[in-house]
Amino acid sequence: MRGQVRRHVYLAIAALGLAGCAWQIWRGRTPDVERVFTFPLLAAFLLGAVVVLVWAPARIRWVEVGGFAVLGTVWMTTAAVQLAGTADAAEAWLSLFPGPFANLCLMVVLAHLWFDGRWALVASLLAPTLALTIGLARFLPDDVGYALDLVGAIGYVLVLAMLAYLMARSKEALARSRAEASRLRELAHTDVLTGLPNRRRLMDALHAAVQDRRADGRTAVVLFDLDHFKGVNDRYGHDIGDLVLQEVTDVVLATLRPDAVFGRWGGEEFLVVVPQAGVDEGAAVAERLRQAISDHPFSGGLSMTASFGVSVVSDADSVDAVLLRADRLLYVAKDSGRDLVVTRLPRP
Repeated sequence: MRGQVRRHVYLAIAALGLAGCAWQIWRGRTPDVERVFTFPLLAAFLLGAVVVLVWAPARIRWVEVGGFAVLGTVWMTTAAVQLAGTADAAEAWLSLFPGPFANLCLMVVLAHLWFDGRWALVASLLAPTLALTIGLARFLPDDVGYALDLVGAIGYVLVLAMLAYLMARSKEALARSRAEASRLRELAHTDVLTGLPNRRRLMDALHAAVQDRRADGRTAVVLFDLDHFKGVNDRYGHDIGDLVLQEVTDVVLATLRPDAVFGRWGGEEFLVVVPQAGVDEGAAVAERLRQAISDHPFSGGLSMTASFGVSVVSDADSVDAVLLRADRLLYVAKDSGRDLVVTRLPRP
C-alpha cells in the first residue's frame, strides 16, 4: 500500500515537472543554459521516470537514484554556468540565493529520503562539497571575502546534512529497539515448541473472559489433556512426543473457530477460551476437538485420544475458580475412562 502511494506521488510530480519544463522551453525567456541543457535533460528524465513507474513499478528505485543524480547534475551545472557568466562578484554572490542554496538544502533532504544509512550521508555531503568547489573556483583568488562567506553558507548545509544523518540513525535505532521489545514480548507470551500462546497469555485471556462475563458476556473454557502421553515419551522418546504435541496443535487450530484462544497450558495440557459460548456450545467445541484428535494419524503410526473438561465463566467467578472447576471436570473425564468430554461434576 505504501509503495503504491509513493508511486502515485512520483507520477504526479513527474506530470507537473513535464508541464513545467514544456512551459519554460515554450516561453523562451529562460537563460540559454536552462533552455538548451537544464529543461531538456529534466524532461528526458521525467519521461523515463513515467515509463518506469507505469510499466515497471518494481524498478521504482531506479527513479529515486536517477532522480538524485539528474537533479544534482542539473543544479550544479546551472549554478556553475551562472557563476562563470557573471563578471561582477557581488552579482554572482546574489545569484546563489535563494535558488541554488535552496536546491542544496533540498538535496540533503532527498538524500535521506531516498538512501539509507551511510549512503544517505555520503549523498547529502556530496552536493554541498561540489557546490563549495564550484564557488571557490569562481571567487578565488580575487574575491576572498565572498569565498569566506560561501564557506560559511555551505557550512550550514553540511551541518544540516550531519543533523539529518544523526536523526535518521536515531530513528533507525528506535525502530530496532521497538522491534526487539516487541519480539521479546512475543517470546514471553509464546510456547517455544508449538508457537501457541503460553500460560501467561492464556491467563490474560481468562482475566478478560471474567471481565466480559461480568459485563453480561458468555465464555466457555475447555481444558484438555492427551491420554497416556507419558507412555509415548517413555516408549518412543521425547522427539516423537514433541512431534505429537505439534501435530495436536495443527489439528486443533484447523478445527477451532477463528475467535477462540488456544494455547498450551503446560506439558500435554492445552486450554481453549471460547467467547460467546455457553456450556452447550463449549461442549460441542470440545467434542469436535476430541473427534479430530482421535481420528488423526500421528507420526510413527500412533493413535492419540484426549480427555476434556468444559466449564463456563459465571458471574461470581474468579480466574482461579474457573480453572479449578475445569481441572476437576478434566480429571472426572480421566477417571471415567478417558477420551471423554465432561461438563458437569458428578453428584456425591
